This record gives sequence, structure tokens and C-alpha cells, in this order.
Amino acid sequence: MASAPHPHKVWPYRRSPIMRYGVAVLAVLAAFLIRYSIYGDLQNRLVFTFFVPAAVIAVWYGGIGPGIVATVLGLLMGDYFFMMSRQALWPLGNRESLAVGVYVITTMLCVVLCERLHRRIRQFERAIDNLRHHGTANLCPEAKEFAEYLIRYYALASHHHYEYPSWPYRRPVALRYAVTIGVLALAFVLRYWLFGQDSRFPFLFFVPAAVVAVWYGGIMPGLVAAAGGLMLGDYFFLSNHQALGGVLESERIQIGMFAVTTTLCVMLLENLHERVRRLEHAFDRASHHQSHTAPAAGSPQVIPAAH
Repeated sequence: MASAPHPHKVWPYRRSPIMRYGVAVLAVLAAFLIRYSIYGDLQNRLVFTFFVPAAVIAVWYGGIGPGIVATVLGLLMGDYFFMMSRQALWPLGNRESLAVGVYVITTMLCVVLCERLHRRIRQFERAIDNLRHHGTANLCPEAKEFAEYLIRYYALASHHHYEYPSWPYRRPVALRYAVTIGVLALAFVLRYWLFGQDSRFPFLFFVPAAVVAVWYGGIMPGLVAAAGGLMLGDYFFLSNHQALGGVLESERIQIGMFAVTTTLCVMLLENLHERVRRLEHAFDRASHHQSHTAPAAGSPQVIPAAH
């Protein structure tokens, strides 16, 4: 009997809206409480730093809608409670405007790149469902690109089934680490251009650099970018420029928050990379099964039989 239609909600929308938006709100509230417990509401320091990981958690768990909600909530709460002048969302001074701009750019970059991985997951889920239940060859660009890659891989005499480099490791190693070094250098230049060796905002642009590195190259380039940003920010932009040790108490909090934020971003994006890799292998198995059955006319022969 022909398979019945198999509709289902795609990633991450299988989770209920209450759960997805609830996690976004709870993450922002937790960030607010942690920031308040450390500094109180009379300190105009690290206004938005704690809200960046909240937005990352929100978009990782719930998708782009909760990510944007967490970004906006973090902006409003940081501005209203922790920024001069208090209890006013406008006007802002130059320093406050810069803090708002960097926060919005950093969090939206995290949201957009995370959503790009969500979209890739959804496309592979649809492609696998299409192959298993409908047997049609209408593949999305991501799945079509991967299918063509499989054809080239299985054409090699030395291939091993299901042991090909998967996402994002199909990109050359040199290119993945070159992108990491490039975004670190860009972050350093932007930070130095805006503030020189002033000790304010020492890690300002290194968080988005780590996010781009892990999104493009995977966990190791992301960790390299996080460690490189920590060393550059510590050595050049903290109060003691001549050594990597001996920092002030307030600077320890900045170092800790940078380490926590970048590590969290790296781990959550790598979690999505791993999900993509599992779906790629599932797509390969479904395609390989199709090539060994007697398909109807027009069914895809995505990869040749190879054992």
C-alpha cells in the first residue's frame, strides 16, 4: 500500500509555543537576576553582557521568534534598569548608544546564524521525509548539494560507506582556520580603532568573532577564536597590558563572562552542527535504500550502489 501523507511540525517548531517563548523569557529573567546580584541596579557596567547568552539560548531552543523576543527584552531591561539615565529608554549618550549598537549587532548575528542552522535542519528533515514517504526527487538546495557531494564521494575507489567528512568538515581545514584568524583580526582592529588601549569593553567584538568561527568551521575553530579573543583582549585591552595575569576584580568578571558566553555559543552551535550531521547520514541511508529498491519511474537515484 502506498504510504499515507506524513505531515509533521519541523524543527524546532515541534516544541510548543509556550515552551519556546517561555524559555526565552526565563533566560532573560535569569540573566537579569544574575546581573543584578553581581552589580546591583546602581552600576552602569556590563549593561547587556548577561543578556547575550540569554538570546543565544532562546534562539537555539525555540528558533528565530524567541531569539528576537529575548534580544528585545534584554535591550529594554538593560536600558531601563542598568543604564544612565535610569528609568528612561531615551535619549542615550555616545557610550550608551555604542553599547546598545554592539549588543544588538552581536545578538542578532547569533540569532541569524543559529537560525541558518535551524533552516538547514528543517530542509534535511523535509528531504528525508520526501525520500521515505513520497519517493520524489524535489530536493531543497542543501539536500541537492549534499546528494551531489555523495555521488562524487562514492565514485572514489577508496571510499568507505558513511565515513565521508560531514558538515561543516567538508570545507577545507585551511579555509576554516583562515576564516577564524580573519574574524579575530577584524574584531581586534575594530576594537582598537574605536577605543585604542582603553580598558573599557576589552572583549567587545570577540564574541561575534567566535560565533562566526564556530558557525563556519565547527567546534575547534570556535574554541580557537574564543581562546584567541580572550588572549588578545586580556593582553592588549585590560589595565595590565604587559602580562596575561594580575587583573583587577572587575576585570575578572569581564573575563569570566566572555569565557562563559563564547563557550556557550560554541557548544550550542556545535549541537546544531551535530544534528545536521546526523540528518545528513540519515539522508544518505534513505537515498542508498532508494537505490537498492525497485523505484517507480522518476524516483531519485541519488547515489549509486556502493559496498
